[in-house]
Amino acid sequence: PTATPEPTPIPLVEPKLKSHTFAQDFAAEDGTVVLSVAYTLPSIENRDASPALEAIHNRYDQMGEDLLNNAASTAQDAIADYEISSQAGLSFQPTTEEMSYEVSFLSERVLSISRQFYASTEGAAHPTVLRLSDTFDLQDGRKLTFTDLCTDGIAASQRALKAVQNADQIAQLGLSAAEVETAFQPEQFYLTEEGFVFWFQPGELGPSNSPVEVTVPYSALEEDLVQW
Repeated sequence: PTATPEPTPIPLVEPKLKSHTFAQDFAAEDGTVVLSVAYTLPSIENRDASPALEAIHNRYDQMGEDLLNNAASTAQDAIADYEISSQAGLSFQPTTEEMSYEVSFLSERVLSISRQFYASTEGAAHPTVLRLSDTFDLQDGRKLTFTDLCTDGIAASQRALKAVQNADQIAQLGLSAAEVETAFQPEQFYLTEEGFVFWFQPGELGPSNSPVEVTVPYSALEEDLVQW
C-alpha cells in the first residue's frame, strides 16, 4: 500500500507590525465636541505573506471598526445629554476614550499583545483604565487561550492561582486566598519574556482605580506547559 504523505508544514512568518489609529470626534449640531476617541491597534504590514497574519490583521481591523461603531452609539447619548444640559443652563463635560497596545512577547510561534483602554471625562475624579490582551498562534492565526498553552489546563491553572496568591502585590492588598481564587481568571493573561502576566480589572481585587497585574514565571508552570 502507498504510504500516506506527511502534511506539508505551514511556514511561519514573523509579523511586521505598525500601528493603526481609529480616531473620530463626535459633535453636537452647534459643533461642540462631546466625545473624542482614538483607538490604536496593531496592523500587520506583511499580512499577505501568511494566512495566519492576515487573520490576525483582519481581527484587529474589525475590532477598530466595531469600537468606532460603539463610540457612535455612545455619542448619540452624549449629544442628548449635552442638549439637555444646555437647555437647563448646566455645564457639560466631554469624554475622551483611548486604546493603546504593546507587543509583550514574540517568538517564532506566538505573538502576545497587551492592550489598555482609557476613558476620562473632564472634571471626573478618576479615569477608567482597563487591561485587555490577546495571544495568537502564528501558525494558524487563532487566538490562544491559557489552556491552549498547557498540557494540563486544570493543573496549570491551579499552579498559577497558587503563585498569584503568594505574590507580593497580593500580600500588600491584604486579601485572603479565597478572595483571590474568586477573582482569578486564567484567561486574563498575556505573555512576556519572564512569564505569564495575569491581570485583574479595577475592583476585582477590592477598591482600585487601575488594573492589578501579577507575573508568574514560566518556571512555576514548566511541568504543564507546551513548547512554543
